[in-house]
Amino acid sequence: MSVSENEDIFTTWTSDVEGTNASIVYLCGELDASSTPSFLADLQEIISRRRDIIMDVHLLSYVDSTGVAAMLSVRNALREFDKNLYLAGCHGILTKILNTIQASDDLVCFENADQAIAALRSADKANSL
Repeated sequence: MSVSENEDIFTTWTSDVEGTNASIVYLCGELDASSTPSFLADLQEIISRRRDIIMDVHLLSYVDSTGVAAMLSVRNALREFDKNLYLAGCHGILTKILNTIQASDDLVCFENADQAIAALRSADKANSL
């Protein structure tokens, strides 16, 4: 598990999902222009390991367009390795932004991390057949 902090406003921590090639990234605080550089730096290591990512956003208190753009850039980087980004716990302004920019079809949000893990395992199983 790794932890990164940006002025105690934004924090991420990660853990690998046992039995899968995926990691969960928990986001807490405000994801905006000031925290996006540390967010992207934290995610770079996981992306380079070519792992699917479940981004648990239920503890985000605020996200702006810069933060959403960073999420989309993570998704695009993962696609280069044929990996996926799953969102868990979307709420409030994040949901509104995703709907407004019509990214809600492209970035599917699950109610919680357990549901995202189940979907990931189901996709892995289907791909192995």
